[in-house]
Amino acid sequence: VADRTRMLAAIGHDLRTPLTTLRLRAELVDDSELRDRMLATIDEMQAMTEATLSLVSQDTSSEPTRTIDLTALVESVCDDLAEIGYNARFVPGERQDYRCRPEGLKRVLRNLIENAVRYAGGADVRLVTDEKGVTIFVEDEGPGIPFGDLEEVFTPFFRLEESRSRETGGIGLGLSIARAIARQHGGDIVLTQRDPGLRAALVLPQAA
Repeated sequence: VADRTRMLAAIGHDLRTPLTTLRLRAELVDDSELRDRMLATIDEMQAMTEATLSLVSQDTSSEPTRTIDLTALVESVCDDLAEIGYNARFVPGERQDYRCRPEGLKRVLRNLIENAVRYAGGADVRLVTDEKGVTIFVEDEGPGIPFGDLEEVFTPFFRLEESRSRETGGIGLGLSIARAIARQHGGDIVLTQRDPGLRAALVLPQAA
């Protein structure tokens, strides 16, 4: 895995130069419509390259684990996103101490909430504890995801057909990274349909 990661990083790094060359050449094309289409394609390739480099360079498993107030962490993520205009509503709950990699979990929560806001206009976030562990729910009332794509969306670079533009659909790595972080914690992310909307559950096992 380490060898493949280094190879992927090297390929991503080496792609930067030919993409820059392509951009310079595309800008010399006289046909403005063709030029704009070429530049848009190059922009998408560059964004995918940068996202790949980000994926391989940010190994959250290197972050030390520590015990935190998980409820406070979830609330702080919602508050931070609300400050910049995201409709993220936190449902208050009891304090829950949990041993984890907090920066990694913040990244997971930001991704899930940002997806809900992007596609549904808002998200309700709550934390539920039982004997098996802790589950953080991010729920929305948007169009949801077709049943057959509930697992496919975790595939790197996968994007739903109706959101293939970078402006709305992103690069298609966010959920892949989020699930990887969840699984590093011994947990997972599970998506289920609502009527209407989508429920994303960040499932974390009971801390030892």
